[in-house]
Amino acid sequence: MERNAIRSAVRGKILALRGIEAVEYLDQEFRQELERREREVEGNGAVGGLMAFVNTGVWDVLSRQEVFVIVAQPQVEILYPQDHLVHMVDQRGQVIGEYLPEGKREGVELRENAYLLSDDFVLYGDVDIVGEPYFLLPPMSFPPLDEVPGVRRAVGASISTVSDDFVRNRLGYADTKCWTHLVGYDI
Repeated sequence: MERNAIRSAVRGKILALRGIEAVEYLDQEFRQELERREREVEGNGAVGGLMAFVNTGVWDVLSRQEVFVIVAQPQVEILYPQDHLVHMVDQRGQVIGEYLPEGKREGVELRENAYLLSDDFVLYGDVDIVGEPYFLLPPMSFPPLDEVPGVRRAVGASISTVSDDFVRNRLGYADTKCWTHLVGYDI
């Protein structure tokens, strides 16, 4: 299938989802600006610079041949339950804390040495931490593209609030409560 035909099929599939406002493929300049902003955010760290932050999801998406951003209305859930939205890991990759999506919180409350920092984030006290911990945002599956002919290795990622603001401003959604998501695939 030709690249433009695949893009058209992808755009149609995504825009057919309830609550999707826009689908915008990244040209070279848009892609470079998003990458620059994400590198800057990682350089600044998380928790006011107290802890390192790595968004492997963004770098995985940006390694794909085709990359686009979605703008969605508030309360729209197209990301599907994921077991790995935000982790706090050590230098060995051991999970020492994580975001808890709905349905996963109850099981953690029963785990010994699990400490809820908030309603949706837990720290595990039974992990022997190696090196400096950091926040990790891994890539996410993106099931809406699973059945689109010509699309291979589809992946999604949450972008930083800095990049989200940039994207919403660029696409005319600055004064809305819409949110954005980055998606990439190979053909």
